[in-house]
Amino acid sequence: MIGSISSLVAFLRHFHRHWLGDPSLDPSIIPADLPDGLALIYRELGKLVEIEQGNENDWRAPFTTQDALMPLSRLKRIDGMVEFAWENQGNWSARAPIGKGDPPVYSNAADAWESVRRGHVVVCDSLNHFLTTLCLQEAVMSCKNLITVNSWQPSDGLIIPDLQPLWLHGSYVAEPLHQFYFSHDKETMVMEWASLWVGSPVFDVQSLVVKNLDSQVISPWPKS
Repeated sequence: MIGSISSLVAFLRHFHRHWLGDPSLDPSIIPADLPDGLALIYRELGKLVEIEQGNENDWRAPFTTQDALMPLSRLKRIDGMVEFAWENQGNWSARAPIGKGDPPVYSNAADAWESVRRGHVVVCDSLNHFLTTLCLQEAVMSCKNLITVNSWQPSDGLIIPDLQPLWLHGSYVAEPLHQFYFSHDKETMVMEWASLWVGSPVFDVQSLVVKNLDSQVISPWPKS
């Protein structure tokens, strides 16, 4: 189970190792006013955060496939906060107060579906918690091999030996909460959020779910 930003970073360095070698940035370029967890992610994984989505045949990126953790150069400072994440179509952003520690996260995501616009309000009491949910979501969605399973129930089961909880009850900008699991070899992740997502950077995940489940291949794109 992930219990800190340090353990999140250690897990992602392994899971994303196929993207490049050393993903760390020079510590001297990390702004001193960033909250601790955000600074640690940029210091240890910053080169991965800088990878952007490519063309339609290569649309994955380790931190910006569904939503986006901003690269260090694209951080914005607004009203004493640092804006560090955006929804994939620009419908909302997430901000946190500048300074050390683990501040709350503010987002205007609810403006996209509520009739009364409130602007940026607190959506999570812990930036570290929010970052864990965001970074794991992007890790799943960026997998080279990704499927979604519809009409899934826990009793259906998955043919993944020793599936273990990774991060449970992960808060984000709105319900439902995110649930994450991983295989014993740490090569496959499962995300329960709206539906069930099964992803791996190395394995054909279609072979990992029971055959009679309604599933759809997200990546790689089926050949026509």
